[in-house]
Amino acid sequence: MANLKVNFAGVEFKNPLILASATPGWDGEGMKIAGQKGIGGVIPKTIGPIQDWAVHPRNGRLQIIRHGGKAIGMVNLELFTTKNRDAWITEDLAIAKQGGAVIQVSVLAMPDPEDTAQLVEEIQATGLVDLFELNVSCPMPAQGVGLHIGKSPELTYKQAKAAKDAAKVPLTVKLTPVVFDMVEIAMAVKEAGADGVTISNSIRSFAGVDIETGLPLLRGYGGYTGPAIKPVIMRHLSEVARKVDLPISAVGGVMSFREIVEYIMLGATTVQSCTAVMWNGYDVIGKMLKDLEDWMDKKGYQSLDEIRGIALSHITTIEELAKLPPLFAKIDNDKCNKCGVCQKVCMYRAISGNKNGYTIEQTACDGCGACMQWCPSGAVNFQ
Repeated sequence: MANLKVNFAGVEFKNPLILASATPGWDGEGMKIAGQKGIGGVIPKTIGPIQDWAVHPRNGRLQIIRHGGKAIGMVNLELFTTKNRDAWITEDLAIAKQGGAVIQVSVLAMPDPEDTAQLVEEIQATGLVDLFELNVSCPMPAQGVGLHIGKSPELTYKQAKAAKDAAKVPLTVKLTPVVFDMVEIAMAVKEAGADGVTISNSIRSFAGVDIETGLPLLRGYGGYTGPAIKPVIMRHLSEVARKVDLPISAVGGVMSFREIVEYIMLGATTVQSCTAVMWNGYDVIGKMLKDLEDWMDKKGYQSLDEIRGIALSHITTIEELAKLPPLFAKIDNDKCNKCGVCQKVCMYRAISGNKNGYTIEQTACDGCGACMQWCPSGAVNFQ
């Protein structure tokens, strides 16, 4: 049987799956439930200031984004914790601990790094924190916090340094995806002495407009999460994993065991999920872990260390790929169901034929792969 244990930033987790900082962990009870379902770690919604300046809307703040009737993502107007700091310190962290999962506490990087350090000290005084996750990445906060800090290497360094100096347990930093180059931000985190990074937070977004009424679906800018953001997160993750020597926790579009495997193959140690729990309930945790274990057993893997980062060496530049010998599409007419989709999507007009069969003119084929991706019967391959 495969061993799912991982060591992230010096802390041992019984498995790599973590409840991300979001709605399912809005209180200690939610975190406890996730722990009882078998999850490796839990993170509460970000604990921040004592004053009530970050209260979220209570008149609709979630919008599921669908394409062709299928949910592909979700925009939310969530901010930080709806419970005050004292409630977490005196009650909820202790309740969360009863679930048996590692407690990774999300704390807000305050405008003044000294206030951030004080927040770290107050929460770790409970003795219930296994490690911290410093939030410099919330996509819709007031000026001076969240991504307004995280998009700057200098500001991120100051916050990470102050928090790390105050922390007596490992401290990681949750980075914003709303930057062109996350590597320089991760390097600043490493220079500050932090123990790891989380890649990444939700993406600043707008939910859309009801075309029947002309009204916005949500009347504010929110954070986009779910399956559709995974390619963006994988880009940032792989770039940081190749260039910065820090353990990484990956989050974004983790809906099944497959995303856990993909992220680990791109260098992650732990993998966080939120939307999957919000859409399917806490029971999805057990399913993902069981499917992960079954997949590892089927493949013959004993440990996740065997697959960590194995995809990274195969990533190169477009320029280098252009130097390789060209490949051309070929249709197996025995498999072809004569639907004509390949001909419709070929922008190079290389495919001709009719319901009796299709052929590809090799001299016209540009090797883009669109026909192979769209073929519903798997009749197209590259040679």
